[in-house]
Parts: sequence; C-alpha cells; structure tokens
Amino acid sequence: MLNVKHRPHSDKEFFSTLLRQAKKRIALLSLILTCLAILVVITLYYKELYQEDSYTHYLMAKYAWKHSWLFLDIWGRPIPTTVLSFVAPFGLLPTKVLTIFISLLCVLITYQIARAERLRYSEYIIPFLIFQPYYLLLSVNPLTEIIFATILTISLLFLIHKNYLISTIICSLLPMVRPEGFFFLIFWMTILIYIKKWKIILLLGLGIFLWNFLGFLQSGDIVWFYNNFPWFGQRGFYGSGSIFHFIFLLPEITGILLPLFLVGLAYLLTQKKLLFPVIFLFFFILHTILWKFGFYKSGGYARYFVAIAPIIAIISLWGFEFLDYIFKLPKITLAVFTIFFSLFSFFKIFEIQNPALDTDHLLIANAYQYYRENIPSDSPLICASNYFFHIANVDRFDYSRYPFPCLENIDNGNKNTVVIWDSKFFAKECGISREMIINLSYKKVASFISQNPFYNVVIFIKP
Repeated sequence: MLNVKHRPHSDKEFFSTLLRQAKKRIALLSLILTCLAILVVITLYYKELYQEDSYTHYLMAKYAWKHSWLFLDIWGRPIPTTVLSFVAPFGLLPTKVLTIFISLLCVLITYQIARAERLRYSEYIIPFLIFQPYYLLLSVNPLTEIIFATILTISLLFLIHKNYLISTIICSLLPMVRPEGFFFLIFWMTILIYIKKWKIILLLGLGIFLWNFLGFLQSGDIVWFYNNFPWFGQRGFYGSGSIFHFIFLLPEITGILLPLFLVGLAYLLTQKKLLFPVIFLFFFILHTILWKFGFYKSGGYARYFVAIAPIIAIISLWGFEFLDYIFKLPKITLAVFTIFFSLFSFFKIFEIQNPALDTDHLLIANAYQYYRENIPSDSPLICASNYFFHIANVDRFDYSRYPFPCLENIDNGNKNTVVIWDSKFFAKECGISREMIINLSYKKVASFISQNPFYNVVIFIKP
C-alpha cells in the first residue's frame, strides 16, 4: 500500500524532471541555432578578413599541399594550418564556415565544463562565450585564437574529470597552435607538480618533440625546431607599451560582461576556487610582460584574449550566479541581460572592423589595380602584403616567381622586377625603406597615400 500510495508522486517527479531536461535541451539547441544564424549573417556581410594575419594564415593553409614545409612553419603553426588546409584551397567562404564550426565546438566543450562545475545556468555559457566581441568577430576569421581556445578547453575538461594523462597530452599540443602554448606547458607542469603527478610531466614535451621530429624528417636537421625558432633575441618588433595596457583593454575584451566578470573573479578567488582565475591571471600577466618589454613579437592586441575567452565566460557566469544568490534576482534578469549583451556585441564588431576596406587594404587594392593594368603579368614581383597575393589569386609561396621580400632578392632582381613597397609590412617587418630600394637603382612608377599618415604604398620597377 505504501508503494501504491507514493507512486503517483514519484511519477509526477519523474515526468517533471523529464520536462525540465527537455526544456533545457530545447533552450540549448535554440541558443546554438541562434548563434549559428548570427555567425552566418556576419560571414555573408563581411567580404574581407580581420587584419593581415588572417590572410597570412589563409594563404598558408591554401597552398600548404603545394609547399609541404608550410605545415610545419613556426609562425603559421602546424595545427591551424593543417585543419584549415582541407577547405582553404576551395576559397574564403568554406574557410570561414569551418572556423564557425570550430568556434561552436569550443562553445559546446565550454558548456560541458560549465556543467561539470555545476553552474545552475550552464546553458547561458553559450552566449556568454560567443558574444564576447572579439570571439564573435574571430569566429568568422581563420586566426589561431579560437583553435587554441578549443584545445585548451578540451584539456581543461579532462583535467576537471581527473583524467590527467589525456589532459597533459592534449595540453602538449598548445605550442603547435599559438606562442602562448609554450608558457602554458610551464603552467600545466606547475599543476602536475601540485597534484603530484610526476610521472606524466615529461609528456608535456610530446607536441614539441613531434613537431621537431617532423621537421627532422623534412630537413634532416636533428634540432630543426631550435634552428628555425623565429623569436630568439627579438624585442620591440611591434613596439611596447604601458603595463596598464590590457587593463584599459578589458572593457573591449569582455564587452558588457565586465562587471559580472570582475564579480566572478573576486568570488572565485575568495572561495579559493582557483583554476579559472589563475588561468586568466596567468595569461593576463604574461601578455602584460610581453607587451611592456616588447618580447615575442607581441602586438598588444585585444584579440589575443580570445584564446582564453571560455575562461572569461565561465568566470562571468560564476559572477552572475553569485549575484543571483545574494540578491535573489528575478528569473527574467539573465535572459534580458543576455539579449542586451548579444545586441551590444553584434554592433560592437562593426566598430572593431569596418565592413568596408580599411586604409591598409584599400591602398593595396589600388596598387593591385595599377599593377594589373600597367605591368606585364610575367614580371617578377616582390611584395610583403599577403592581402595583395590574396586579391591577385597567385601562389605567394612560389618564391621562383615571387621572391621573399629581402634586400638580397631586391638587389638580385632581373630587369622589370616589380617591388610593391608599403610602410607597414615592407618597412617594419622586413626593415626595408623606400630609400634602400631607390639606392638599388629601382625607379618609382606609382605611389598611393592615404589620409592616414602612417601608411602608404609605392610601386618600384627595375629598369
């Protein structure tokens, strides 16, 4: 009788639980589909990529199957180049679509972390991540930050579930995605020492070992990685700046999540839930030091923090849940805030990147127009702008036709060799001024100057 008496109540609880789970799954699916639709709109609206680095990664992936050394290139990184190489030869749109799916994969993994952390509103981690302004913008650009964030979150998920072996192996791949990966190896080693997992520490070197081994197979150089590492002794390449640089950039990095993020950061630190705050502070201090002293070719960009955008999202959601616990906020509060945050970030990205061509690319496009109409296509070409090679649709890495921009190649140029000089990449990255080119007996045939006094383009030809 007791069982019969309680059965309806038990059935009611059972179906109530099923209903709650169904509602949560519908909400989750709705959020993902909404984000996907918005990303598709952004993809179709933006005809250009964000910053020159996007074109460099795109071209490396596009031509990697023709020039196998590109798969191992230390600047391009093996994992992004390999992943993108399966679609990049088919054009820019398929490449953007792939980056969208990678960004959504990162979102889903971050959601699993939020569930593992027992966050009550775990499904809201989706908009908290994808609508961070730079994450939203980079979701349709073939840069390395989101791939780094994806691998980092996978490693973190295994770490939280105490599968330290798999977590360590995955973490070892981070240097093959972005430069910060080298520093994360040190960070992970500290974690392994703290939890006394001494035996697997050496596995943190697995990614670099594999990278060097593949380089050895390609070149025969047993210390290939060391001999090809591009940043030894380089300082101030893109300048340096204030120690407060990234503090001032925080509102741009997080968007209007900033108050929730700061509350969450303070809450987790006071509760000694240190994993996520320490990862953020480690990354923040690292980039502050790199930018302050001009190390490691740091450009001081806000977009670098997309690499830890999942951490920012998790901390921010902790912040909301703490405020909800203290102030008993109305249930509609989080939904309203999320809508406002999403709209803010959607319009913010158009402030970060104007849909029209920026000054740099507009001048390069004008230079290409002149080049196409006035210069024979069989003339050797030396150019430092990857955007130029993208719109020209030629193999930038065919150095027999398009020599690498350096003084030696310019000096050894044949008759009618064309040099397209610009004041940003040719002057700054290659260290070659207009006067140097003129001193090598080249003749200026066209110049393009913008209202921006820091950027201009000049076309030279060797008589």
